[in-house]
Amino acid sequence: MSYATDDAEMSSAREILFHCRGQIWAAIRQEKSRSRQPDAQRLADLELVMSQLHDEIDAVTAGNRAVTTRVRLLYGMLIKAAYTSASR
Repeated sequence: MSYATDDAEMSSAREILFHCRGQIWAAIRQEKSRSRQPDAQRLADLELVMSQLHDEIDAVTAGNRAVTTRVRLLYGMLIKAAYTSASR
């Protein structure tokens, strides 16, 4: 692969991960703003996902092609599915 292709794939993967991270932050804010007591287990789970996304961003930035490919395929499909179901 060329440098330009690698760079484009890494950029795409980071953008996907940043989008996912934004969705998780929104879920955390929503959980914390509940009028009743926030669900501590749900918050812990969301924080764990946030940590995993941070690790994925670091791996993509470091040039890990396997992680870049996985992010683009797996997380990309999740985002596409979320937008598809939201538009219905």
